[in-house]
Formats: sequence, structure tokens, C-alpha cells
Amino acid sequence: MSQTTQPRPRRVLIASANPLFREGLRKVYAARWGDMALVVGTPSTMEETLTSLETLHPDLVIVDHDDTTINRDEFLNRFMEGESPMQVVLVSLASTEPVVLYQRKHLTAAQAESWLTNPWG
Repeated sequence: MSQTTQPRPRRVLIASANPLFREGLRKVYAARWGDMALVVGTPSTMEETLTSLETLHPDLVIVDHDDTTINRDEFLNRFMEGESPMQVVLVSLASTEPVVLYQRKHLTAAQAESWLTNPWG
């Protein structure tokens, strides 16, 4: 009898000072992904977010692009320093711009900032 192993759920972190943003994304993605993902944290400050990156080892981090409490440069530098595979998605509630996705080790922090300035150029 063969056993089918299920892939482990992807670990998701949602970073925003806005509780409605955090909870809205958590509900939407929990419903959409079902057992394929597990929201492991919803930090609301820069310090909590950086600590969560180190302790929770998420596969995906959804960051509120409009949140001024998240220092984007510091966050991206810390993101690029890590070794484990991870993706970061910057999502804006205030803009209709496309969602920006970073994959660890594919861009330097300077390249990521340049891409964020003009993702179509």
C-alpha cells in the first residue's frame, strides 16, 4: 500500500499596523488556501516583524506597503540577509498599482528598491 505524503502547509506572516488589513487578508487567504497555508503571525510593528522573520521562518510575508511603521529599507535588507527560501509580497490598500513580489536571493536590496520605484522599466 503506497502512502501519499501531503506537502506541508506554507507558513504565512501578515505584517501591518492596520488591524483591518491584517484580519482581512488573514480571512481572505485562509478561505482561499485552506489547508495549503497557515498564518503563523500578524505582527503590527517593525520590531515584531523582524523578530517574526527570525523566529517563525515564514515561507511568505505579506507586507502592508502603505504602513509607515514598517521601514521598507530595513525590512528588505533583513529579508535579503536570510538563507531560507521566502517570498515577500507588498500589497497596497491605497493604490491600484500591481502587487510587488520579491523572492529571496534573486535581487539585492538596491535592485529591489529600484524595481519598486519602477517595476515596469
